[in-house]
Amino acid sequence: MMTPYEKFKSLRQAEHYLKDKLDFKKLDDIATAMSDNEAADYLQQQRKILFKHIHEDCLKSA
Repeated sequence: MMTPYEKFKSLRQAEHYLKDKLDFKKLDDIATAMSDNEAADYLQQQRKILFKHIHEDCLKSA
């Protein structure tokens, strides 16, 4: 099973869809910087921070 990134890379001429100054070398470096478990932990931490801010903003508005 492919990740969304792997699927994107497998498309014909996928590099044409990248923004200027971005290439697959840079994206590969980002993709391999963390393990899957590290990325999942980071996502959970950021999600908690986001929802904490949302909750605090809702309390201020009430």
